[in-house]
Amino acid sequence: MSNLIDNIIPSQPPIEPQSDVHVLKSRLEWGEPAFTILDVRDRQTYNEGHIMGAMPMPIDELADRAVPTIDKSRDIYLYGGNDEESAQAAQVLRSAGFEHVSQLKGGLAAWKAIGGPTEGIVESRTPAGADDYNIVARLQNHAENQPKGGENTAESIKRGVSNLKENIQEGASNLKEGIQEKASEVKQSINESRDSSPDDSNVGS
Repeated sequence: MSNLIDNIIPSQPPIEPQSDVHVLKSRLEWGEPAFTILDVRDRQTYNEGHIMGAMPMPIDELADRAVPTIDKSRDIYLYGGNDEESAQAAQVLRSAGFEHVSQLKGGLAAWKAIGGPTEGIVESRTPAGADDYNIVARLQNHAENQPKGGENTAESIKRGVSNLKENIQEGASNLKEGIQEKASEVKQSINESRDSSPDDSNVGS
C-alpha cells in the first residue's frame, strides 16, 4: 500500500545543502507545508529579530532539542550569526540523522535584504515591508507556526486579526493626515494663484 501511495504522490525534491533566501521566501509565499526554519544563534539575539516563524535552537542545544521535536525526514532551513555557524549547525543535524538540512546563505541579513518578513523586539520598531501587508499569508503563517498544544487556530487568527486591525487603524490615521495636509497645500496654491491673476469680472464691460 505504501508503495502505491509513493507512486501517486511524487516526493518533494531534496533541498540543496545550501539555499538562497529567494527559495525559502517563495516556499513561504506559496504556503508550502512540511518545512521548518531554525535560528541557531543565541536566544537573546533571536529575541531581537529573526525570520518570521523561525524556531530558536541555539547551536549548543541543537541536537538535544531537534531530535525529539522534529521529524528526521522534514525539510529544515537553518541560519546562524554567519555562514560558518550555519554550516557547523547543518553538520550537527546531519550527524544526528536529519536527511534534508539546508543552510540559508547570508542568514537574516540576506533575508531582510529581499524584504522577507521578520519579527522580534528590534524588528517591531522598523517600518513594515510590503510583505507585512499580505494579510492572508501572515494569518496563515501565524496559525501554521503555532506549537502543537499551544493556542488553537481560531485563537491565533483572532489575535492576528486584532494586530492587523491596529495596523490598519494606524495606517488609515497616517493616510488621513497625509490627505489633509495635501488638501491644505492644494487649497493654498489655488488661493495664491487666484490672488495673483487679474480680476476677470471687469473684462468686456
